[in-house]
Amino acid sequence: MKRNERQTIGYIRVSSASQKDNSSLENQSQKIKGYCSLHDLPLADILSEVDSGGNDDRQVLASIKSLVKSGVIDTLLVFKVDRLGRSMLGSLQFIELCKQNDVRVISISDNIDTSNGQSSLLLNILLSLATEEKRQIKIRCSAGREMVWKNNKLPYSKIPFSYKRNKSGNVIVDETSEHIVKYIFKKWNLLSKMKHLTINKRMRRLLKLLDAKGYTFNGKKFERWNIRDILKQPLYCGIIRWKGEQKQSEYPSIISKRLFNQIQVTI
Repeated sequence: MKRNERQTIGYIRVSSASQKDNSSLENQSQKIKGYCSLHDLPLADILSEVDSGGNDDRQVLASIKSLVKSGVIDTLLVFKVDRLGRSMLGSLQFIELCKQNDVRVISISDNIDTSNGQSSLLLNILLSLATEEKRQIKIRCSAGREMVWKNNKLPYSKIPFSYKRNKSGNVIVDETSEHIVKYIFKKWNLLSKMKHLTINKRMRRLLKLLDAKGYTFNGKKFERWNIRDILKQPLYCGIIRWKGEQKQSEYPSIISKRLFNQIQVTI
């Protein structure tokens, strides 16, 4: 597409359709139309979206990104910079993408116009600050995880099947599914002693047994990778691993270390 065929596009977003404040879709649309009328910008379209700012998979914004890369857009208008990303850094990185593809970005509320030298300087400063803030957050999170690990606890939020966090945030055994884990280890151990069965045949047989008993993995039918992950999870015998290290944890175990170790050579 030729340069003179490129379009001026507006993008508006709210987190919910019922949003009534001054950043509603209607208000954002009026601000963009008013700006274009005042500055004689030929507005081709306003693309709208109702989705959380924390969602990285926003379809309309993704399509705009594709239009930016393909050279369709000349100017992109938004009411506020934060409409473009889940964080300030994400929004600024999106603007950088636009600048790299010769697309002018205007944020009405923030008084930013990338065709203006002062705005470009401000954006560069904000980008540097946001990047440094993210780096500092990462350092603090890493230090926090190290401290948690030193206290013999899991340094990450995701916990294995059949464990849960209580109101105090402590990891405890989920008694509603604890028996399923015990059943899986017990049956796999028995199936492993049947030397004529390959690993795939053992897995298929165990899946059928679980299905016959109505056992589910977080409400869904068990898949082979669910079983494999369970059989390889050392927390069930009281051990935690992180960054190539392992140690005895303070969490309650579900099976014995002896059974866990026997299983590992059969998976």
